[in-house]
Amino acid sequence: MITYQQETLVTFLPESKPLFDKYYAEVAELQIPQGFNAEFYWHLESRNRLKIYTIRDNGKLIGFSFWVLFYPPHYKTSLTATSDAIFVLQEYRKGLFGYKFLKHSLNEIKKHNPQRVLVGVKPNNDFGKILERLGAGHFETVYSFKLE
Repeated sequence: MITYQQETLVTFLPESKPLFDKYYAEVAELQIPQGFNAEFYWHLESRNRLKIYTIRDNGKLIGFSFWVLFYPPHYKTSLTATSDAIFVLQEYRKGLFGYKFLKHSLNEIKKHNPQRVLVGVKPNNDFGKILERLGAGHFETVYSFKLE
């Protein structure tokens, strides 16, 4: 049975490494060394600024979405929710699993009343069409310089 839930770092971290390994292999920028910054996430969670939503199949972790709630410095009264990481195991992307999980995550983060919800999409894993079906619009394009 597929379930969706909000979790904390305490419940999520013990079984997350295999999924993060697959996440990094698939969507993370491989030119920059990966490293899960647990201290930073603990800091965010202690201030109620980190939200973790998961999808499980009979209790097995098969996907996650990390969200950060913050007030941007140039919009100090505008609470913004930004996706930090979204991932569903490849074998669960058939059908509507990914769509339903993304919709669930968005509905949950909206309960925190952000003025804006931002979702980053990588060119090698572009799920922008799904976001558009859920009502999102293109906001900005970000370019990256890799500096040694």
